[in-house]
Formats: sequence, C-alpha cells, structure tokens
Amino acid sequence: MAVQKKLRALMRQKSGDAAVEFVATAAMLILIFAVLVSAMVYVTRYYNASYICRRVVRTIEVTGEYDERSIDSLTDELGGRSLDNLTITVDAPFRSRKRIQLRDEFTVHLNAYYPVNILMLGDRPVQLRLPIRMKLSGRSEVFWK
Repeated sequence: MAVQKKLRALMRQKSGDAAVEFVATAAMLILIFAVLVSAMVYVTRYYNASYICRRVVRTIEVTGEYDERSIDSLTDELGGRSLDNLTITVDAPFRSRKRIQLRDEFTVHLNAYYPVNILMLGDRPVQLRLPIRMKLSGRSEVFWK
C-alpha cells in the first residue's frame, strides 16, 4: 500500500516535465535529421548511377561495340564502387564480337544497391539495402563493314 501511494505521488509530481519534453523533442529532431541526411545521400548515389548509365550508353553509341573491360573500368572511374552489386547488362542485336551495327537500337540495364547502416550489433551492421535500377536506350553510330 505504501509503495502504491509513493508511485502515485511521483506520477502526479510536475517538476521536471519541461526537461522530459525537451529530451523527447531533441531525440525526435535528431532522428528526423539523420533520416533526411540518409535520404539525401541515397538521392546523390541514384544520380551518380544515372550518370554512369548515361556514360555507358554514350560510350557504346560512339564505339559501336560493347567491351566489358572498358565498361568496367569506366564505372570504376565514375565511382561505381560505392554501390553494392553493380551490374550492367546490354540488350542489343549483336554482330560478331559484340558489335552493334549503325542505327541499331540497344538498351542498357543498371542494377545496384545502396546500403544504409541502421545500427551496429557487434562486428556486423544491420543494413537496409535500397535498390537502384535504371534502363536507358541508345543507337549505334558506327557502320561495321
């Protein structure tokens, strides 16, 4: 009985209300700020992936062929290593040695994931993997005899 009266008295006491509200408000503001920063980083990674895809399409248009080694080095130069499982596939009516004839249309598919660390449990982080998918088309500008 005495313990119940003491708990009721503590619950009715109003001193410290402002401090509790301030701590709760500050925690929510910090959480909102962290979510906004993570969202902005994801948006910049998405734009970076879009730029990589556009450059791959333009490279294939100008050279008229799909060379995997040159595309891989181009994506590494442009920051493709910051994305997880970056894969680029090309759908085209290939001729010999992955060449594309003049005015033949091709499509480049870019798939990747951007990992967002939620929290650390021991050595391994708990991650949220946000997908990045892109599909762009182009036409070859090279005539192969």
